[in-house]
Amino acid sequence: MQQPLTYALDVGTRTIAGIVIEPLDDGYRILAAKIAEQEPGAMQDGQIHDIHRVAKTIGRITDELQQELGRVPKQAAVAAAGRTLKTMVGSASLSVSPLEPIDEQTVQALEMQAVAAARADLNSESQDISVTSRGNWASADIFVGYSPISYYLDNEPITSLTGHRGTMIGVDVIVTFLPRVVIDSLSASLAAAGLDVGSLTLEPIAAIKAAIPPSMRRLRLALVDVGAGTSDIALTKGGTVIAYGMVSIAGDEITEALCQHYLLDFSQGEQLKRQFQRNERLSVTNVLGQRIMPPPREVSQVMMPAVKTLAEAISQECLRLGGSAPQAVICIGGGSLTPYFPETLAQCLKLPKDLVAVRDREAIASVKGCEKTLSGPDCITPIAIAIHGTTSTSVFLPVTVNGRSVRVLGTSTPTVREALLASGVGIRELRGKPGAALTITINGEVKVIPGSLGKPAVVRMNGQVVNLDAAIQGKADLTIEPAEPGADAAPLLQDIVPLPSLTISFLDRMITVPPKILRNGVSAAPTDRAADRDVIEVLPRRRLKDIVEWLQEQGEMPRCQEASISVTVNQQPVTLARKAAWHYTRQGQPAHPEDVVRDGDVITVTAAASPEQPSFILSDVFSAVELQRPNAQAGGTLKILLNGKAAGFTTPIADGDAIEISWARPEKKLP
Repeated sequence: MQQPLTYALDVGTRTIAGIVIEPLDDGYRILAAKIAEQEPGAMQDGQIHDIHRVAKTIGRITDELQQELGRVPKQAAVAAAGRTLKTMVGSASLSVSPLEPIDEQTVQALEMQAVAAARADLNSESQDISVTSRGNWASADIFVGYSPISYYLDNEPITSLTGHRGTMIGVDVIVTFLPRVVIDSLSASLAAAGLDVGSLTLEPIAAIKAAIPPSMRRLRLALVDVGAGTSDIALTKGGTVIAYGMVSIAGDEITEALCQHYLLDFSQGEQLKRQFQRNERLSVTNVLGQRIMPPPREVSQVMMPAVKTLAEAISQECLRLGGSAPQAVICIGGGSLTPYFPETLAQCLKLPKDLVAVRDREAIASVKGCEKTLSGPDCITPIAIAIHGTTSTSVFLPVTVNGRSVRVLGTSTPTVREALLASGVGIRELRGKPGAALTITINGEVKVIPGSLGKPAVVRMNGQVVNLDAAIQGKADLTIEPAEPGADAAPLLQDIVPLPSLTISFLDRMITVPPKILRNGVSAAPTDRAADRDVIEVLPRRRLKDIVEWLQEQGEMPRCQEASISVTVNQQPVTLARKAAWHYTRQGQPAHPEDVVRDGDVITVTAAASPEQPSFILSDVFSAVELQRPNAQAGGTLKILLNGKAAGFTTPIADGDAIEISWARPEKKLP
């Protein structure tokens, strides 16, 4: 039984490599390999410009492999160039309750908000309104992945947020996107050559899997793939790949420097560079047809400025992506053979020169065959693409989110969170908005009463509830039950204010006397609901008269009865009233209304004995009416009449009496 074969194509700026590989029990074997130069103008800086010319070269390589092996799969494993990746930094902040520890779900929601911010910045930079306004933002740029850079707790950097408490959290993330046009152009080129896309990966992802196994990824390493037009970078730390990047200069920069100095066309410049790399005799022809044989020392001096520029650009990108220099650098790609490049890069990163190494075919010991054709550092990426193609069979994972198809790049084993990010689902859909908080003042102290937390969304994959870190394998149908917002804070006063109470014995039973509550200066009940900006005062009832007043409000004792009469004063009706007196005792001893009552006191309150008809005298009316006094210089005598008869201040009055009060002017004496 024949082993299944994998056909892999590495479509580069200068060359296309085709590999047919088969799996073995202990690794892989390359059955055949072909490398062909790209036609002029077919590709520039890793991007396909002429689909027909690229397809023509792919077809020629496929035919040669077919003739050699007799069979070549019609589905090819390919890779998108890392140089086409778009890397954006996104930031987000989120208010949290200081009363609850920060959980993992909150951190995930924060990170997703930062990814959404990076996506918005990417769309803003591209200014492609015609594309991004049609619906799915991922139609222009496909989400690849993200890595947190820094977390913040109350504006201070922190390594991890989970478990801490604070009022504000933040994060910076680095997010990677892949333009759809890159995948479309690859698919179109293969289709024009009679092939289908069998699997798709990213060149730096495939290369790092082959050159830096998981056991090495706990170290801070950088994989630098120096090609012809650009240089790809991948960084590892803590057991994972943390970032991808690129710089838009590579081996062609050194070739151009030689061409400019010696007046060479590009092919002669490449020949001179390779002669120097191999320590061969230097001999090329310039554009004037002159044969030149420059001394090696001179060629070295011509190349060095371009080599330094390349090394500085790569080192700056490594520092930007990782925040600090890696512990070591692994260089692959044909451009890594550039003279003096490894030691110059080590100098720029301030590393010992032996910690920047160029790896060749020996870096992938599990792959045998075609050692002569594929031997140098430029063979790592095509072999890595082929290995990836033996285990991956789809370009995109078949994922739907709430019934809508979503492009999730099958570069690794993505999670539910990545699928939701690719669909544009953000924090609002996943994390219920917390209810509004209240800010109130209680006895002069400002307090914040938080609203309730929202109910998070429920995510199901193929009908089963899953968390955001669940891996997607095979076809996935994701549905989201929207999050529910929390309730606004609306507590009862009795639930948020201290209510010191006093227990007394009254009428042979124990009664608990609560304090008096004032809200914004007005009496309030413990069962009233608080409102934002309320000013609450709690006044304990300690004096005897305050307790009696509360007992009357609660119906525990009758209110004071009022005796009253109605009279007329100068023909105007006036009502006179008088409260009946109360007698108080505490522990059986006479007590005063201003006395302070203590917990457990025995209180009695009785009405004082009084006549059936409390008496009023005429002077009582002066507290109820205001009389106009005569001018002091005019003088005069107060005249009081009760029911038409003269009366005095102490004359008794009764209900219905008519009182007349006036000032009599003195009589003038005759001369």
